[in-house]
Amino acid sequence: MSPLKLTGFTLTRRRSAEMAVILVLLALLLVAPTFFARISVLFFILNWIVLAESFNMFAGLTGYVNFGHVVFYGVGGYVSALLMVNAHASPYVAVIAGGLASSLLALGISLPTTRLRGAYFAIATLSINEAFFVTFDSWDAVGSAPGLSLPISYYQPVVEYYVMVVVAIACVLSMYAISKSKFGIALQAIRQQEVTANSIGINAAYYKSLALVFSGFFAGLAGALAIWQITFIDPPSAFNVTITVTSISMAMLGGLGTVIGPVIGGALLYELTDLLGLSYPFIHLIILGVIIVGVVLVIPDGILGASRRVLTKVRGRR
Repeated sequence: MSPLKLTGFTLTRRRSAEMAVILVLLALLLVAPTFFARISVLFFILNWIVLAESFNMFAGLTGYVNFGHVVFYGVGGYVSALLMVNAHASPYVAVIAGGLASSLLALGISLPTTRLRGAYFAIATLSINEAFFVTFDSWDAVGSAPGLSLPISYYQPVVEYYVMVVVAIACVLSMYAISKSKFGIALQAIRQQEVTANSIGINAAYYKSLALVFSGFFAGLAGALAIWQITFIDPPSAFNVTITVTSISMAMLGGLGTVIGPVIGGALLYELTDLLGLSYPFIHLIILGVIIVGVVLVIPDGILGASRRVLTKVRGRR
């Protein structure tokens, strides 16, 4: 494939085509409010992409499945909602505060849990989420079971959409930067063989903690933005384990451990999960579980990995 030399950069035709597609998609996202009436649909697609990508930042690179991922979403939502309701804070400040609060929570959670391995880590993170649900469900200071409602004056759908676009882009670019950095290489070494990584000087607990902090930050932003859009939060919606399962499904469907995989999975699965949640609420998790099992058995590296294999075979035949 011949390279194209542009102002000191060498690009293959494939890479330049990928960049062109990305620029077109970004342009469409920016002008979407002018021609697409259901702007909330695009908002929540991007919100799910951030949740799936933030899950991928930790699980995809380290190989550890965080079943408590939704706790970052819930805490981010509650912190932002409390600031807007009680302190009348700017929604921008509240959203950033929600992300920072979740990243601090991730740091605290990581200290005991990142020293656990395999199923023990997964069970511990799931237990933490349940503990937060019970606490917030009976805590009067945060609205307890009835929850909190934001003043209607905060509802600005177009502004919220553009903030969501910025956060989604930042999340994907952060995943890309991490995966290409020494930090990302260390995380992938931990995923491949943690004992060996430790033996060559990689502090696995430290790197896993840092990855969880990044993951928690973006999940917290997603939670804060979702509450700004919905204008309501309560414990069942903030700490619903279905959110974690859906994030896992999206990341795995697109390609766990890749940058673009969760974007593909999030965009494809959003409408399906929305339809299932409304039409078949009692079997929603069962169907998502079937999707996960099917992906593991048929395309374990996701749509992105499967498409790459097909392209490689086609090129080989040529």
